[in-house]
Amino acid sequence: MLIKSAEFIGSAVKPAQYPLHELPELAFAGRSNVGKSSL
Repeated sequence: MLIKSAEFIGSAVKPAQYPLHELPELAFAGRSNVGKSSL
C-alpha cells in the first residue's frame, strides 16, 4: 500500500458528532496493547 495523502478531519466521542456521509469511515489510532482491535 502506498499512501499518497492523508487528512485529519476531526474526532468524535458521541454518535451525534460522527461525520455525515453516505458511507461513514472511522479510524482508530493509538499505542499498541490498548485494545483497539477489541472494539
